[in-house]
Amino acid sequence: MSTPDFRTLSTGRLRAAVASLAPHVEWSPVGLLGGLLCVFSAMLPEVRVQRGSGTMPLMLHVLLCGGTGEGKGQSWGVAAQVAKDANSTFMSGHVINGVVGGAGLIQAIDDRDGHALIVDTEYARVLRAGRRQANLSQVLRDLWDGATVATSRAKEPVQVDDPRVSIMGHITPEEFRASMSTTERDGGSYNRLLILPVTQVRWLSEREQMPAHLIPAAGEAMARAVRFGQRAGLVTLSEDAYDTADIIRRDLLTKARESEGLKAFAARCNEQVRRIAALYALFDLRSEITAADLEAAAALVTYAMDAVEEITGGMAAPQGKRQPLSLLEKVRARIEMHGGRATSSQVLPYVGATADEVKALPGIVVTVEREGKTGRPKTVLTVRDDATQTVAEPVSHSRMLMPADPEPEPQRATVVQMDAYRPTPKQAPEPAPEPKRPEPLDANPFLALL
Repeated sequence: MSTPDFRTLSTGRLRAAVASLAPHVEWSPVGLLGGLLCVFSAMLPEVRVQRGSGTMPLMLHVLLCGGTGEGKGQSWGVAAQVAKDANSTFMSGHVINGVVGGAGLIQAIDDRDGHALIVDTEYARVLRAGRRQANLSQVLRDLWDGATVATSRAKEPVQVDDPRVSIMGHITPEEFRASMSTTERDGGSYNRLLILPVTQVRWLSEREQMPAHLIPAAGEAMARAVRFGQRAGLVTLSEDAYDTADIIRRDLLTKARESEGLKAFAARCNEQVRRIAALYALFDLRSEITAADLEAAAALVTYAMDAVEEITGGMAAPQGKRQPLSLLEKVRARIEMHGGRATSSQVLPYVGATADEVKALPGIVVTVEREGKTGRPKTVLTVRDDATQTVAEPVSHSRMLMPADPEPEPQRATVVQMDAYRPTPKQAPEPAPEPKRPEPLDANPFLALL
């Protein structure tokens, strides 16, 4: 699948950090963005975000998906360097390398005071083990929810209350497709994972080296954000973000209903959006989520859902699956959702198209507006008033010279007898005519002369 511009999937200082590092990495910046989000969430153990009338933790479980040798390790490696520069104590003492079963994982988390980052570069075996061990799948789900996890050992039981654990996993598309069963998908073992494809976007010479100042600069930005987040404690919605949150929730649920394979992901997609948006706000040293944070987070989650659908190939989809909307229908629906007038940032990330593709659509008007003399220009999309009218058939010159067709006479009701609908009884076939017999000679005196 095509890789979207990471600038539409992120905001503020985190977007700037990815932009500074991305040109020196061969692989898609989305993988680097996912790695930074995951480790940043792991460093914020006490921070929570508003969700409805309650709150939830910020922990993310990110799965980088790509073929063997296709940049998963490099993308995570750059993110890990930034994290080590930001908080070397956490990276040296709170990282769990690999999952060793439900009881062993709980013990490892307890050894780190309930606060850890799990890194498993062979996450396919974790998913396979989860199918054999129901306890492991349940532990992973509870960790995402921040719920209590405990072992059932009689002699030395271990219980971790309020665990704060993020997960960074690597997997290939083939492994993900093979391990994704309908039972596990519907049970919630997959919808807590943020699956991000990693693809190659450029070729770099081996002479290319990461400039020495970039990692420390990104690390310092993350360290400041961690210190701010620990003081903030709770991230809430700003006043202008509530309407956007309602629109996004409706959009993602509608998208999930269009595909049988995505229905299970709809249960957690809006929670993923809220957690990611909170991380964007904290990286900007803010404790309030803006509409821009929500839109960027929703675009990232939408990209992850599209990746799942493409990787699995719509597996387990019923024959009566609803036909996906066309690009024009998606664009018109987004514009109408915003009152008949929407900016490019409110449309493009949700329809999976570029600005040029949207401009070429019939009936879509694209204008550039500027607020004041020094305001930043923005692209506005509207629907032309006559867009729904049918285009008239061109009239040829020869047809113009012909007289107008006479108006048809109004049709009158025809009375039909009921016998007309009854089957006609079969009649006996008429008897074949008998062959004509020759007349006797005495019947015609002239024949006798012959």
